[in-house]
Amino acid sequence: MNKIASTKLLFPIVLTALAAIVILVAGGAMWIIHSNRNMVEQHQLRDGNLIAEGLANAVAPDLVRRDYGAVEARLLQTASDPDVRSALVIDMQGQVLGYVHGSSHDAPAHPVFDVQKTLPPQAKHIRAEVNPNSRSIWHIVNVGMDVGWVRVDIANTYYTESLVKIQREVWGLALVVMATGFFLLGVAIFRSHKLLHLRDTEIENQQHILEDKAYYDALTHLPNRSLLFDRLNQAIAHNARYQRVLAVCFVDLDNFKPINDNYGHDAGDQVLIEVARRFQAAVRGDDTVARLGGDEFIVLLGDMNNAQEAALAVERLLLSLSEPQIIKDKQINMLASIGYALYPEDSKDSVGLLYLSDQTMYQAKASGGNCIRRYQPPSDTSL
Repeated sequence: MNKIASTKLLFPIVLTALAAIVILVAGGAMWIIHSNRNMVEQHQLRDGNLIAEGLANAVAPDLVRRDYGAVEARLLQTASDPDVRSALVIDMQGQVLGYVHGSSHDAPAHPVFDVQKTLPPQAKHIRAEVNPNSRSIWHIVNVGMDVGWVRVDIANTYYTESLVKIQREVWGLALVVMATGFFLLGVAIFRSHKLLHLRDTEIENQQHILEDKAYYDALTHLPNRSLLFDRLNQAIAHNARYQRVLAVCFVDLDNFKPINDNYGHDAGDQVLIEVARRFQAAVRGDDTVARLGGDEFIVLLGDMNNAQEAALAVERLLLSLSEPQIIKDKQINMLASIGYALYPEDSKDSVGLLYLSDQTMYQAKASGGNCIRRYQPPSDTSL
């Protein structure tokens, strides 16, 4: 009787233990999947924002110049990413300036020309629109003023497949745990966390790649326009704190178009890469060399004692280009016009410094090129 009673008592205990295991495992698995889903959605939104921001920064100078051929080229480059279903550029009134479908198994990325007027978001803080198979990310195009919007449609396929894969592995481990007991439950949790860690590492690596595309020039790997403004504001703050002089140099190559025309765009790219390398070798580690696009560069030379020291530093930039470059067995002389303005003497804000150095560069180019001009305020001729 006692043995039968013990058996009868053991049966509900075993069932209770198994039920507890099932509840614990199922609850743990659901929590892991839910956490992973939130993480994947957050990373998808972050990735989409980085792609849209990179596209907005890339097309900004093209919209200013109304170079819609270059806009279409930027869209095709963005749509070549297998996770991008389409890319769109509109002006502030919703007029479509370029629209490209992403690549598929039977067609490469290609422009579409019959797109009707598209209304932009009603507010600047609206960035994402969720659709059944994609997520649309909007980003404003700003060049000191709002000139348009870009929209990038990110496919959900890649993220859904990753989530389904992790869900299957988690539930598979949960079934093993329910069959083999508490020991395998611990193994399953360890394995699940390992999978999540690997997935998180993969997403972080992808994040670094997207950040590089958003903030660095693809050809020269120099900081682009977006990162330049951040570096310039930091340099102004640093030199203000320590009462030092900062030189903002606007550089434009004088003979770049003939290089492209005579030797081809590959030769032109090699020249730009070499110019970037020489400028970086001519400055200090804390200085910044950035490329705005085309043959235009910005160099930030900070932490100097006075204007004379700044002038010597700028002269080193021009001197770095004096040695000819050999491209396709041809000797190419690289010439540049450099205009620069000083903080705090000429201006105390980033926009003013860039504007003054830009205007001074045009003065250098107008005087024959291959020279340096420092900004000089207009003289007061009134009596």
